[in-house]
Amino acid sequence: MHERAPEFAVYGASLGNPGGTGVYLRRLLEGFDILGDPSVSVAMPEGLMSPGEALRSRPPGVFAKVFAEHLSIPAAIRTAGIRLVHFPAFSGRAPGGAATVVTVHDLAFAANPGWFPAVRAAWYRMAFPRVARNASLVLADSVFTASELRKRLGIERVRTVYLCAGRPSGAAREPGVEGVSGDYLLFVGTIEPRKNILALLEAMPAIRAARPGLELVVAGRWGWGDAALLERLHKTPGCRWTGHLDRESLEAAYAGARLLVYPSLYEGFGLPPLEAASVGVPFVIGPAESLKEVYGGVAAASCGPDSGSIAAAVLSALDSEPDRDGLISFAAGFSPERMARETLDAYRSCLHGGEA
Repeated sequence: MHERAPEFAVYGASLGNPGGTGVYLRRLLEGFDILGDPSVSVAMPEGLMSPGEALRSRPPGVFAKVFAEHLSIPAAIRTAGIRLVHFPAFSGRAPGGAATVVTVHDLAFAANPGWFPAVRAAWYRMAFPRVARNASLVLADSVFTASELRKRLGIERVRTVYLCAGRPSGAAREPGVEGVSGDYLLFVGTIEPRKNILALLEAMPAIRAARPGLELVVAGRWGWGDAALLERLHKTPGCRWTGHLDRESLEAAYAGARLLVYPSLYEGFGLPPLEAASVGVPFVIGPAESLKEVYGGVAAASCGPDSGSIAAAVLSALDSEPDRDGLISFAAGFSPERMARETLDAYRSCLHGGEA
């Protein structure tokens, strides 16, 4: 009996990306690996491979990634007769004749270009709409993002597929952050203006006045922002900026936190609250619409954009008894296999003419 040939290829060149796109791709492939459906392959610089093989492969470097995206991967897809190609971000090139699906994680660049460096914002405005409009189907991380696609880009071929929590690495590590001995609040994410970290730092004196000794751990790489934000990160009393943490260190940071604080102004989905919930850690969410959509029913508190609102929400959450079992149960509903199954349904719907 011959093994079924793959119909679908996921562009795998972004597997080495440490940011949200890379996390999304790895978790999608973990889900596909669990499902074990042979119709799904992953297009890597070395050729097509199974999701499990791709996860075990070495991610390409920058130059290899560019070469692969424009030459070797399209050639491998064409040779294999792949009928649909999925781009987890808006980079890459599909051979002619193949249907395309692209995942849009957010439209922050269109909502507020001032959140981005000028060149980056201009590039997003030029490239992003073209790729999304040319796609056979667009996947959105939330109902909010789907509505943004319709409103801002006029795209109707949209399907919502929620993101998922990660599977534990299995590494045994003591909960907490190196160098932090007491209770701490945790923020996780790339340092950039829309994450509203400056307001969180400005809220810390009021929080620490009510909770002496409580620290703030900021876990994330520097993205972009002004000098005032960088200075605050280094000089705010009680704040420890760790930079990017590896997977095991980040798991330990979540597990040891008293509370996750995620005051973001705009998100496509917002993964950190889900990661916190998966280990029973309560969280405060910001005013981003997608955060309210996904987490409004389980957040310990929600805050506005200003430091006073953040401080009030944090102190209220700290005074509440968390439902840790309920949080873990909530997060369990966002599994990699669920995300992979819904994505596969979207591929088949797109390819066989179903409704988006």
